[in-house]
Amino acid sequence: MRPLSDGLSVLQGNLLLVLVILWLIFLGQTFIYWMMKLIFGDKLSEEEYFSLGLAGWILPISLLSLLWYILGINHLPEFSTLIIIISLTVFLVILLFRINKRAGHYSRPMLWGLLLLFSISILLRLAFVSDVIFPLYFDSARHYAIIKNLLVNIEPSNTDVSFQWLTTDYYHIGFHFLAAFVASIVNVDITKAMLILGQMILAVIPLSAFFLIKHETKSNSAGVFAVLLVSFGWSMPAYAVNWGKYPALTSLALIQFVLGVAYLAVRNKDTLTRRKSWALYAMLGSGILISGFFHSRSLVIIGIAIVAFLAAKWWQNLSALRRTLVFYMTILGILLAIIFIQTQEILKPLFEPYGSRDFLFTFVILFLFIFAQKTYPQLTFANIVAIFLLLCSLFITTTNIIPRFANLTLLDRPFVEMILYLPLSFLGGLGLAGLEQTLTRNQAIPGRLRILKSGTIGVLLSGLIVGNALLHYEFYPSYCCNILGQDDLVAMDWMDENLPLDARILISATELIVQSSGRLQGYSAADGGAWISPLTERVTIPLPYDINLGRQRSLNLVCKSRISHIYIGAVGMSFHAPQLRMHPEWYMPLLSMSRTEVYQVIGCN
Repeated sequence: MRPLSDGLSVLQGNLLLVLVILWLIFLGQTFIYWMMKLIFGDKLSEEEYFSLGLAGWILPISLLSLLWYILGINHLPEFSTLIIIISLTVFLVILLFRINKRAGHYSRPMLWGLLLLFSISILLRLAFVSDVIFPLYFDSARHYAIIKNLLVNIEPSNTDVSFQWLTTDYYHIGFHFLAAFVASIVNVDITKAMLILGQMILAVIPLSAFFLIKHETKSNSAGVFAVLLVSFGWSMPAYAVNWGKYPALTSLALIQFVLGVAYLAVRNKDTLTRRKSWALYAMLGSGILISGFFHSRSLVIIGIAIVAFLAAKWWQNLSALRRTLVFYMTILGILLAIIFIQTQEILKPLFEPYGSRDFLFTFVILFLFIFAQKTYPQLTFANIVAIFLLLCSLFITTTNIIPRFANLTLLDRPFVEMILYLPLSFLGGLGLAGLEQTLTRNQAIPGRLRILKSGTIGVLLSGLIVGNALLHYEFYPSYCCNILGQDDLVAMDWMDENLPLDARILISATELIVQSSGRLQGYSAADGGAWISPLTERVTIPLPYDINLGRQRSLNLVCKSRISHIYIGAVGMSFHAPQLRMHPEWYMPLLSMSRTEVYQVIGCN
């Protein structure tokens, strides 16, 4: 299988980097494990502790990365690499010892299965890196610049660390701290740290979904099914790496951790001691705070989850007739929202990851939904309310909440597109457990279907996901989101050496519109020019890629903006080079390589 072999190649070429990230993951997981163990003791199974720990590993590690920054530790001693490898080995030995000693006969195979799934997922996700030069899309260039600033601002000789990241120029800073921390430990290029860290996080996210389903349903097969749905059921959330959505992706695991801890707090509110309750609430509050540190919109998701839970609790106390009425009204609201969204050109792509070739598992969820509602009505209703609120959040502006961002909505289309997998996966896990229980209780099942009573249905559905992934799942970068070619990197090296530091370079851009209002959020770089400023420290000015630079009006705009050079990239949507060649009196070519070109503006008086 090509993805596995490519993943192995990437692993061999970046072994130390992968080991360090694994060390951080297991370090954080172990911390969460022991904290939860002190609170709940034997109330949770070992596989539940394992899943919950992986969901929350970022919580302690993000605090560690912040401490690293405050202390100004830019470079660790050379022997630190050896210490990290030894520590990872010790952690793995402790983990394996814990599996064999603490886990019962029922838990042990499940733990080994989750570890095996995690290992395979790492190799499959690393295949993405084998086919890409730099992180994709214009967002990645922005993340690179922030991480670079964090590393530059560290002053090892004293504690006078710059806190520019507190200003509005820095956003979703949690991922940037984490990536800078990793890059500093291993002393690797920022782009490599971003790529590998992003894929490792993607490998962890699915395992976080196991805990809630397993604990609620007591079904390992339902938990594994939810994990596989998150991993390979739909192209989301993994496809978001093509958009450079690293902060949003990192926040997903923490969101699942917060949901898990909140679930435990509600389920055990009358059985925990006061001290343990306070410890659990402290962990919950920290999880919410750190999730916002990684991505501000994760707070909206957590808010939606709280509202959905309260709505489900209220719904459960209604009379049977009113429950039925409210239930079908919510379903109708979702259907109407879907129909309306399909009429909006900007929002229409929202359901693409869950349709076309990926509709198979959406259809499976719709089938399993019947059994989820029958067996776990309250949690099922909470999930459909959450879906309804996610869709509604696309149309709720922040005007009265955060006036400064009046042109924004609570959630934008890409974020909702990314997060829809979560309630769908939960419904799938609940539905499979409900189907298993229905088949077990039903004594009138025909002889041919009796085999399904033993849980074989879970194996069949999980096998369907794996088989579909082998045939159709895309583990490699999407061509649509690649805006940087090899020639671009050569051109930027040339610009760094030959252009003055005060050069102002024109780069092509496209309109950024992802809100239901249709309002312009700004311009995003449309080709490799996005990387000029982060890599060369030169100022860049974006203009729409379809502007006609051969017109006098366009030249006047260029001159007014004090633009000294124009960049045309090799990949993506760039300016039309013949328009510049037609006016040698305005634009002088300085560099030409295949499709990559650099011009100097000489037509301004």
